[in-house]
Amino acid sequence: MFSKTKQQKHRHGGLCAGILVLSVSALCWNSECFAQSTELTSHDNHALLYAHQLGFSAKGAPTVRMRIADNLDKLQITPLDTIRVLPSGIGGCEIELPGNQTYEITISQSKSGTYQYGAVLARSDSTQALESIRSQCTAGGVETEIVPIGSVFALRGTVFDNRENLLMTRRSSNREIAQSNASNEQMCGGIKASDAEIVHDEVYSELLTYPEAMITLSDLTRSVKIHHQNLIWITLPESGAVLHHIDLDAKKDQDLRLNGSIVITPDQNGKLAVVQSADIETVLRGIVPGEIYASAPEAALMAQAVAARTTLISQAGTRHLSDPYHLCNKQHCQVYNGLSGADPRTDKAIAETRGQVMFSGNKLVQSYYSAHCGGFSAGSDETWGLPDKPYLQSRSDDAHEAPPAFANDDAFLNWYRKDPVSYCGSAPTGSKAFTSTKHARWQAHVEIADIEAALKKQNISIGKIEKIEVVERGKSFRATAVRITGNKGTYGISRELPIRKFFGGLKSALFVIVPNLSGNNLKSLDFYGAGFGHGVGLCQTGAIGMAQRGMHWNEILIHYFPGVEIKKLW
Repeated sequence: MFSKTKQQKHRHGGLCAGILVLSVSALCWNSECFAQSTELTSHDNHALLYAHQLGFSAKGAPTVRMRIADNLDKLQITPLDTIRVLPSGIGGCEIELPGNQTYEITISQSKSGTYQYGAVLARSDSTQALESIRSQCTAGGVETEIVPIGSVFALRGTVFDNRENLLMTRRSSNREIAQSNASNEQMCGGIKASDAEIVHDEVYSELLTYPEAMITLSDLTRSVKIHHQNLIWITLPESGAVLHHIDLDAKKDQDLRLNGSIVITPDQNGKLAVVQSADIETVLRGIVPGEIYASAPEAALMAQAVAARTTLISQAGTRHLSDPYHLCNKQHCQVYNGLSGADPRTDKAIAETRGQVMFSGNKLVQSYYSAHCGGFSAGSDETWGLPDKPYLQSRSDDAHEAPPAFANDDAFLNWYRKDPVSYCGSAPTGSKAFTSTKHARWQAHVEIADIEAALKKQNISIGKIEKIEVVERGKSFRATAVRITGNKGTYGISRELPIRKFFGGLKSALFVIVPNLSGNNLKSLDFYGAGFGHGVGLCQTGAIGMAQRGMHWNEILIHYFPGVEIKKLW
């Protein structure tokens, strides 16, 4: 027989007995668990999953809700110690169940939510910056609207603001139309603006009615069964619980260990969604070691922790606006592996920078980072069309290298053939050489036949390919537009990531192209490049190089985000 469940605070929005179905031999409980008028109801807790305000832990750290999985038919979980189940959520009845056994959570009587969608065209802090673009759309017969997102937060006397405005096509219930509009780069005649971020392939989703379902938790013998409408909240032990058969960002069917709390609730389509509710310091334990080598020098780990913490707070409330969580565990937000990815060295770096975040004025910094900048960081304007920000400019990674004022491809190749001297170029004498330094220089070979096949797959017909060239570059010399010329037409590719993807996954857009001919026929291309990733903000390999040279973590951040202020908020 299980031990009698504790009714420590006698909290419940109704009788416990109305929630449990179990054999008497399995569990005894006291059902006299009455609601207090000031406590949250089950409906309140369900609605709060969709609120975009941050909560705060008992220690003062902001709490966020992180997507762990969705679109599940069932979930199996093995806690390593006792768990507390709150069938109706915070403020409701609490039921203790023993650890070291597996429980299964299933969903039934499900009903999808209802939503409306719009294609996001641009975003900006200022509505005024969007009005000129809106006028351009109106002239072209495209109906648009401006929608504010984000919030203003205050913590220990510091006010921080992650509000922004979205310009989008008029919302409707047809997601396919919104997706088609979002992928059309010629919407409104092809938008260009210097004071707003032009957005591609992003759909805004607005919740109209909540998805609903019956959620049931039982042990594998079915002697214990707990069920509740729309959510079951589980407080996990500090040692954690193992969630089985979880698809992570790059791996399928994995075991994932978490602590904190998880909420099981229906997702948009009426399947199971698993959401972790935890303070930011706990979440960082599953992010930082996945973003940088855990064996990196301490100062580099601390710089990475501050950058990741700033990103977490700045994103919360501005993404996944119609989902029961603030952020996802994929690259779209930040890759998150829970306690399964935790490491003592990154744990220490997180603890020693607790509450430290970066500001520019009263705005949280857009603290982007990439693996290797190639010796020259990229500006956010050239990479994504973001409004110019003083802390996200193109600059050399090391004072020993001149700015990338390459007059032509030959000038770049002359620089390419020299030994790299930037922070990310090579490890100093006597220091460990991390494998990421190999990205300081790279080569790639692409056959024209493969390019022709890629064009054919997209139903693009330009005839026999005669020439491929970079026609636009940013301040860091990264390619921002490529033109493919055939004997029957041309095809253009714009923006850093689409260019890299089109040519088979190039490491970066900092490259030159050398054509290979057979007679008068173009047969293949050789790419000579530097760096790995978009190159904006913190260069993770450069941060390691700076730390190896004895620099402090805040010196590293000020180098990559010049002019920002670092504040401790909790």
